[in-house]
Amino acid sequence: MRINDVRPETFVAQLRCDRCGAEAQHNVDNGFNNFAQIGFDAGWGSDLGDGNRIEVDLCHACMRATLGPWLRISPSAWNRRLVEAVADDAGT
Repeated sequence: MRINDVRPETFVAQLRCDRCGAEAQHNVDNGFNNFAQIGFDAGWGSDLGDGNRIEVDLCHACMRATLGPWLRISPSAWNRRLVEAVADDAGT
């Protein structure tokens, strides 16, 4: 027999861009759709420090402003499927 219980857990309710300070809440307007949360562990011998944890939260405007020339932007798989579905519906 399983007896379940509910316990509160923390979650990210708000993001703030580390560059410009723009804020977003998970349940307001577009939520976190216009933010990028980047996190990774630096490898040994990295210029960022051996084994350090690297994290940054950026709004998409700041990501484009700082990394724009190096970003490789293409339609995502879900977006391609959506476009194909709309085209199929229009053709019938």
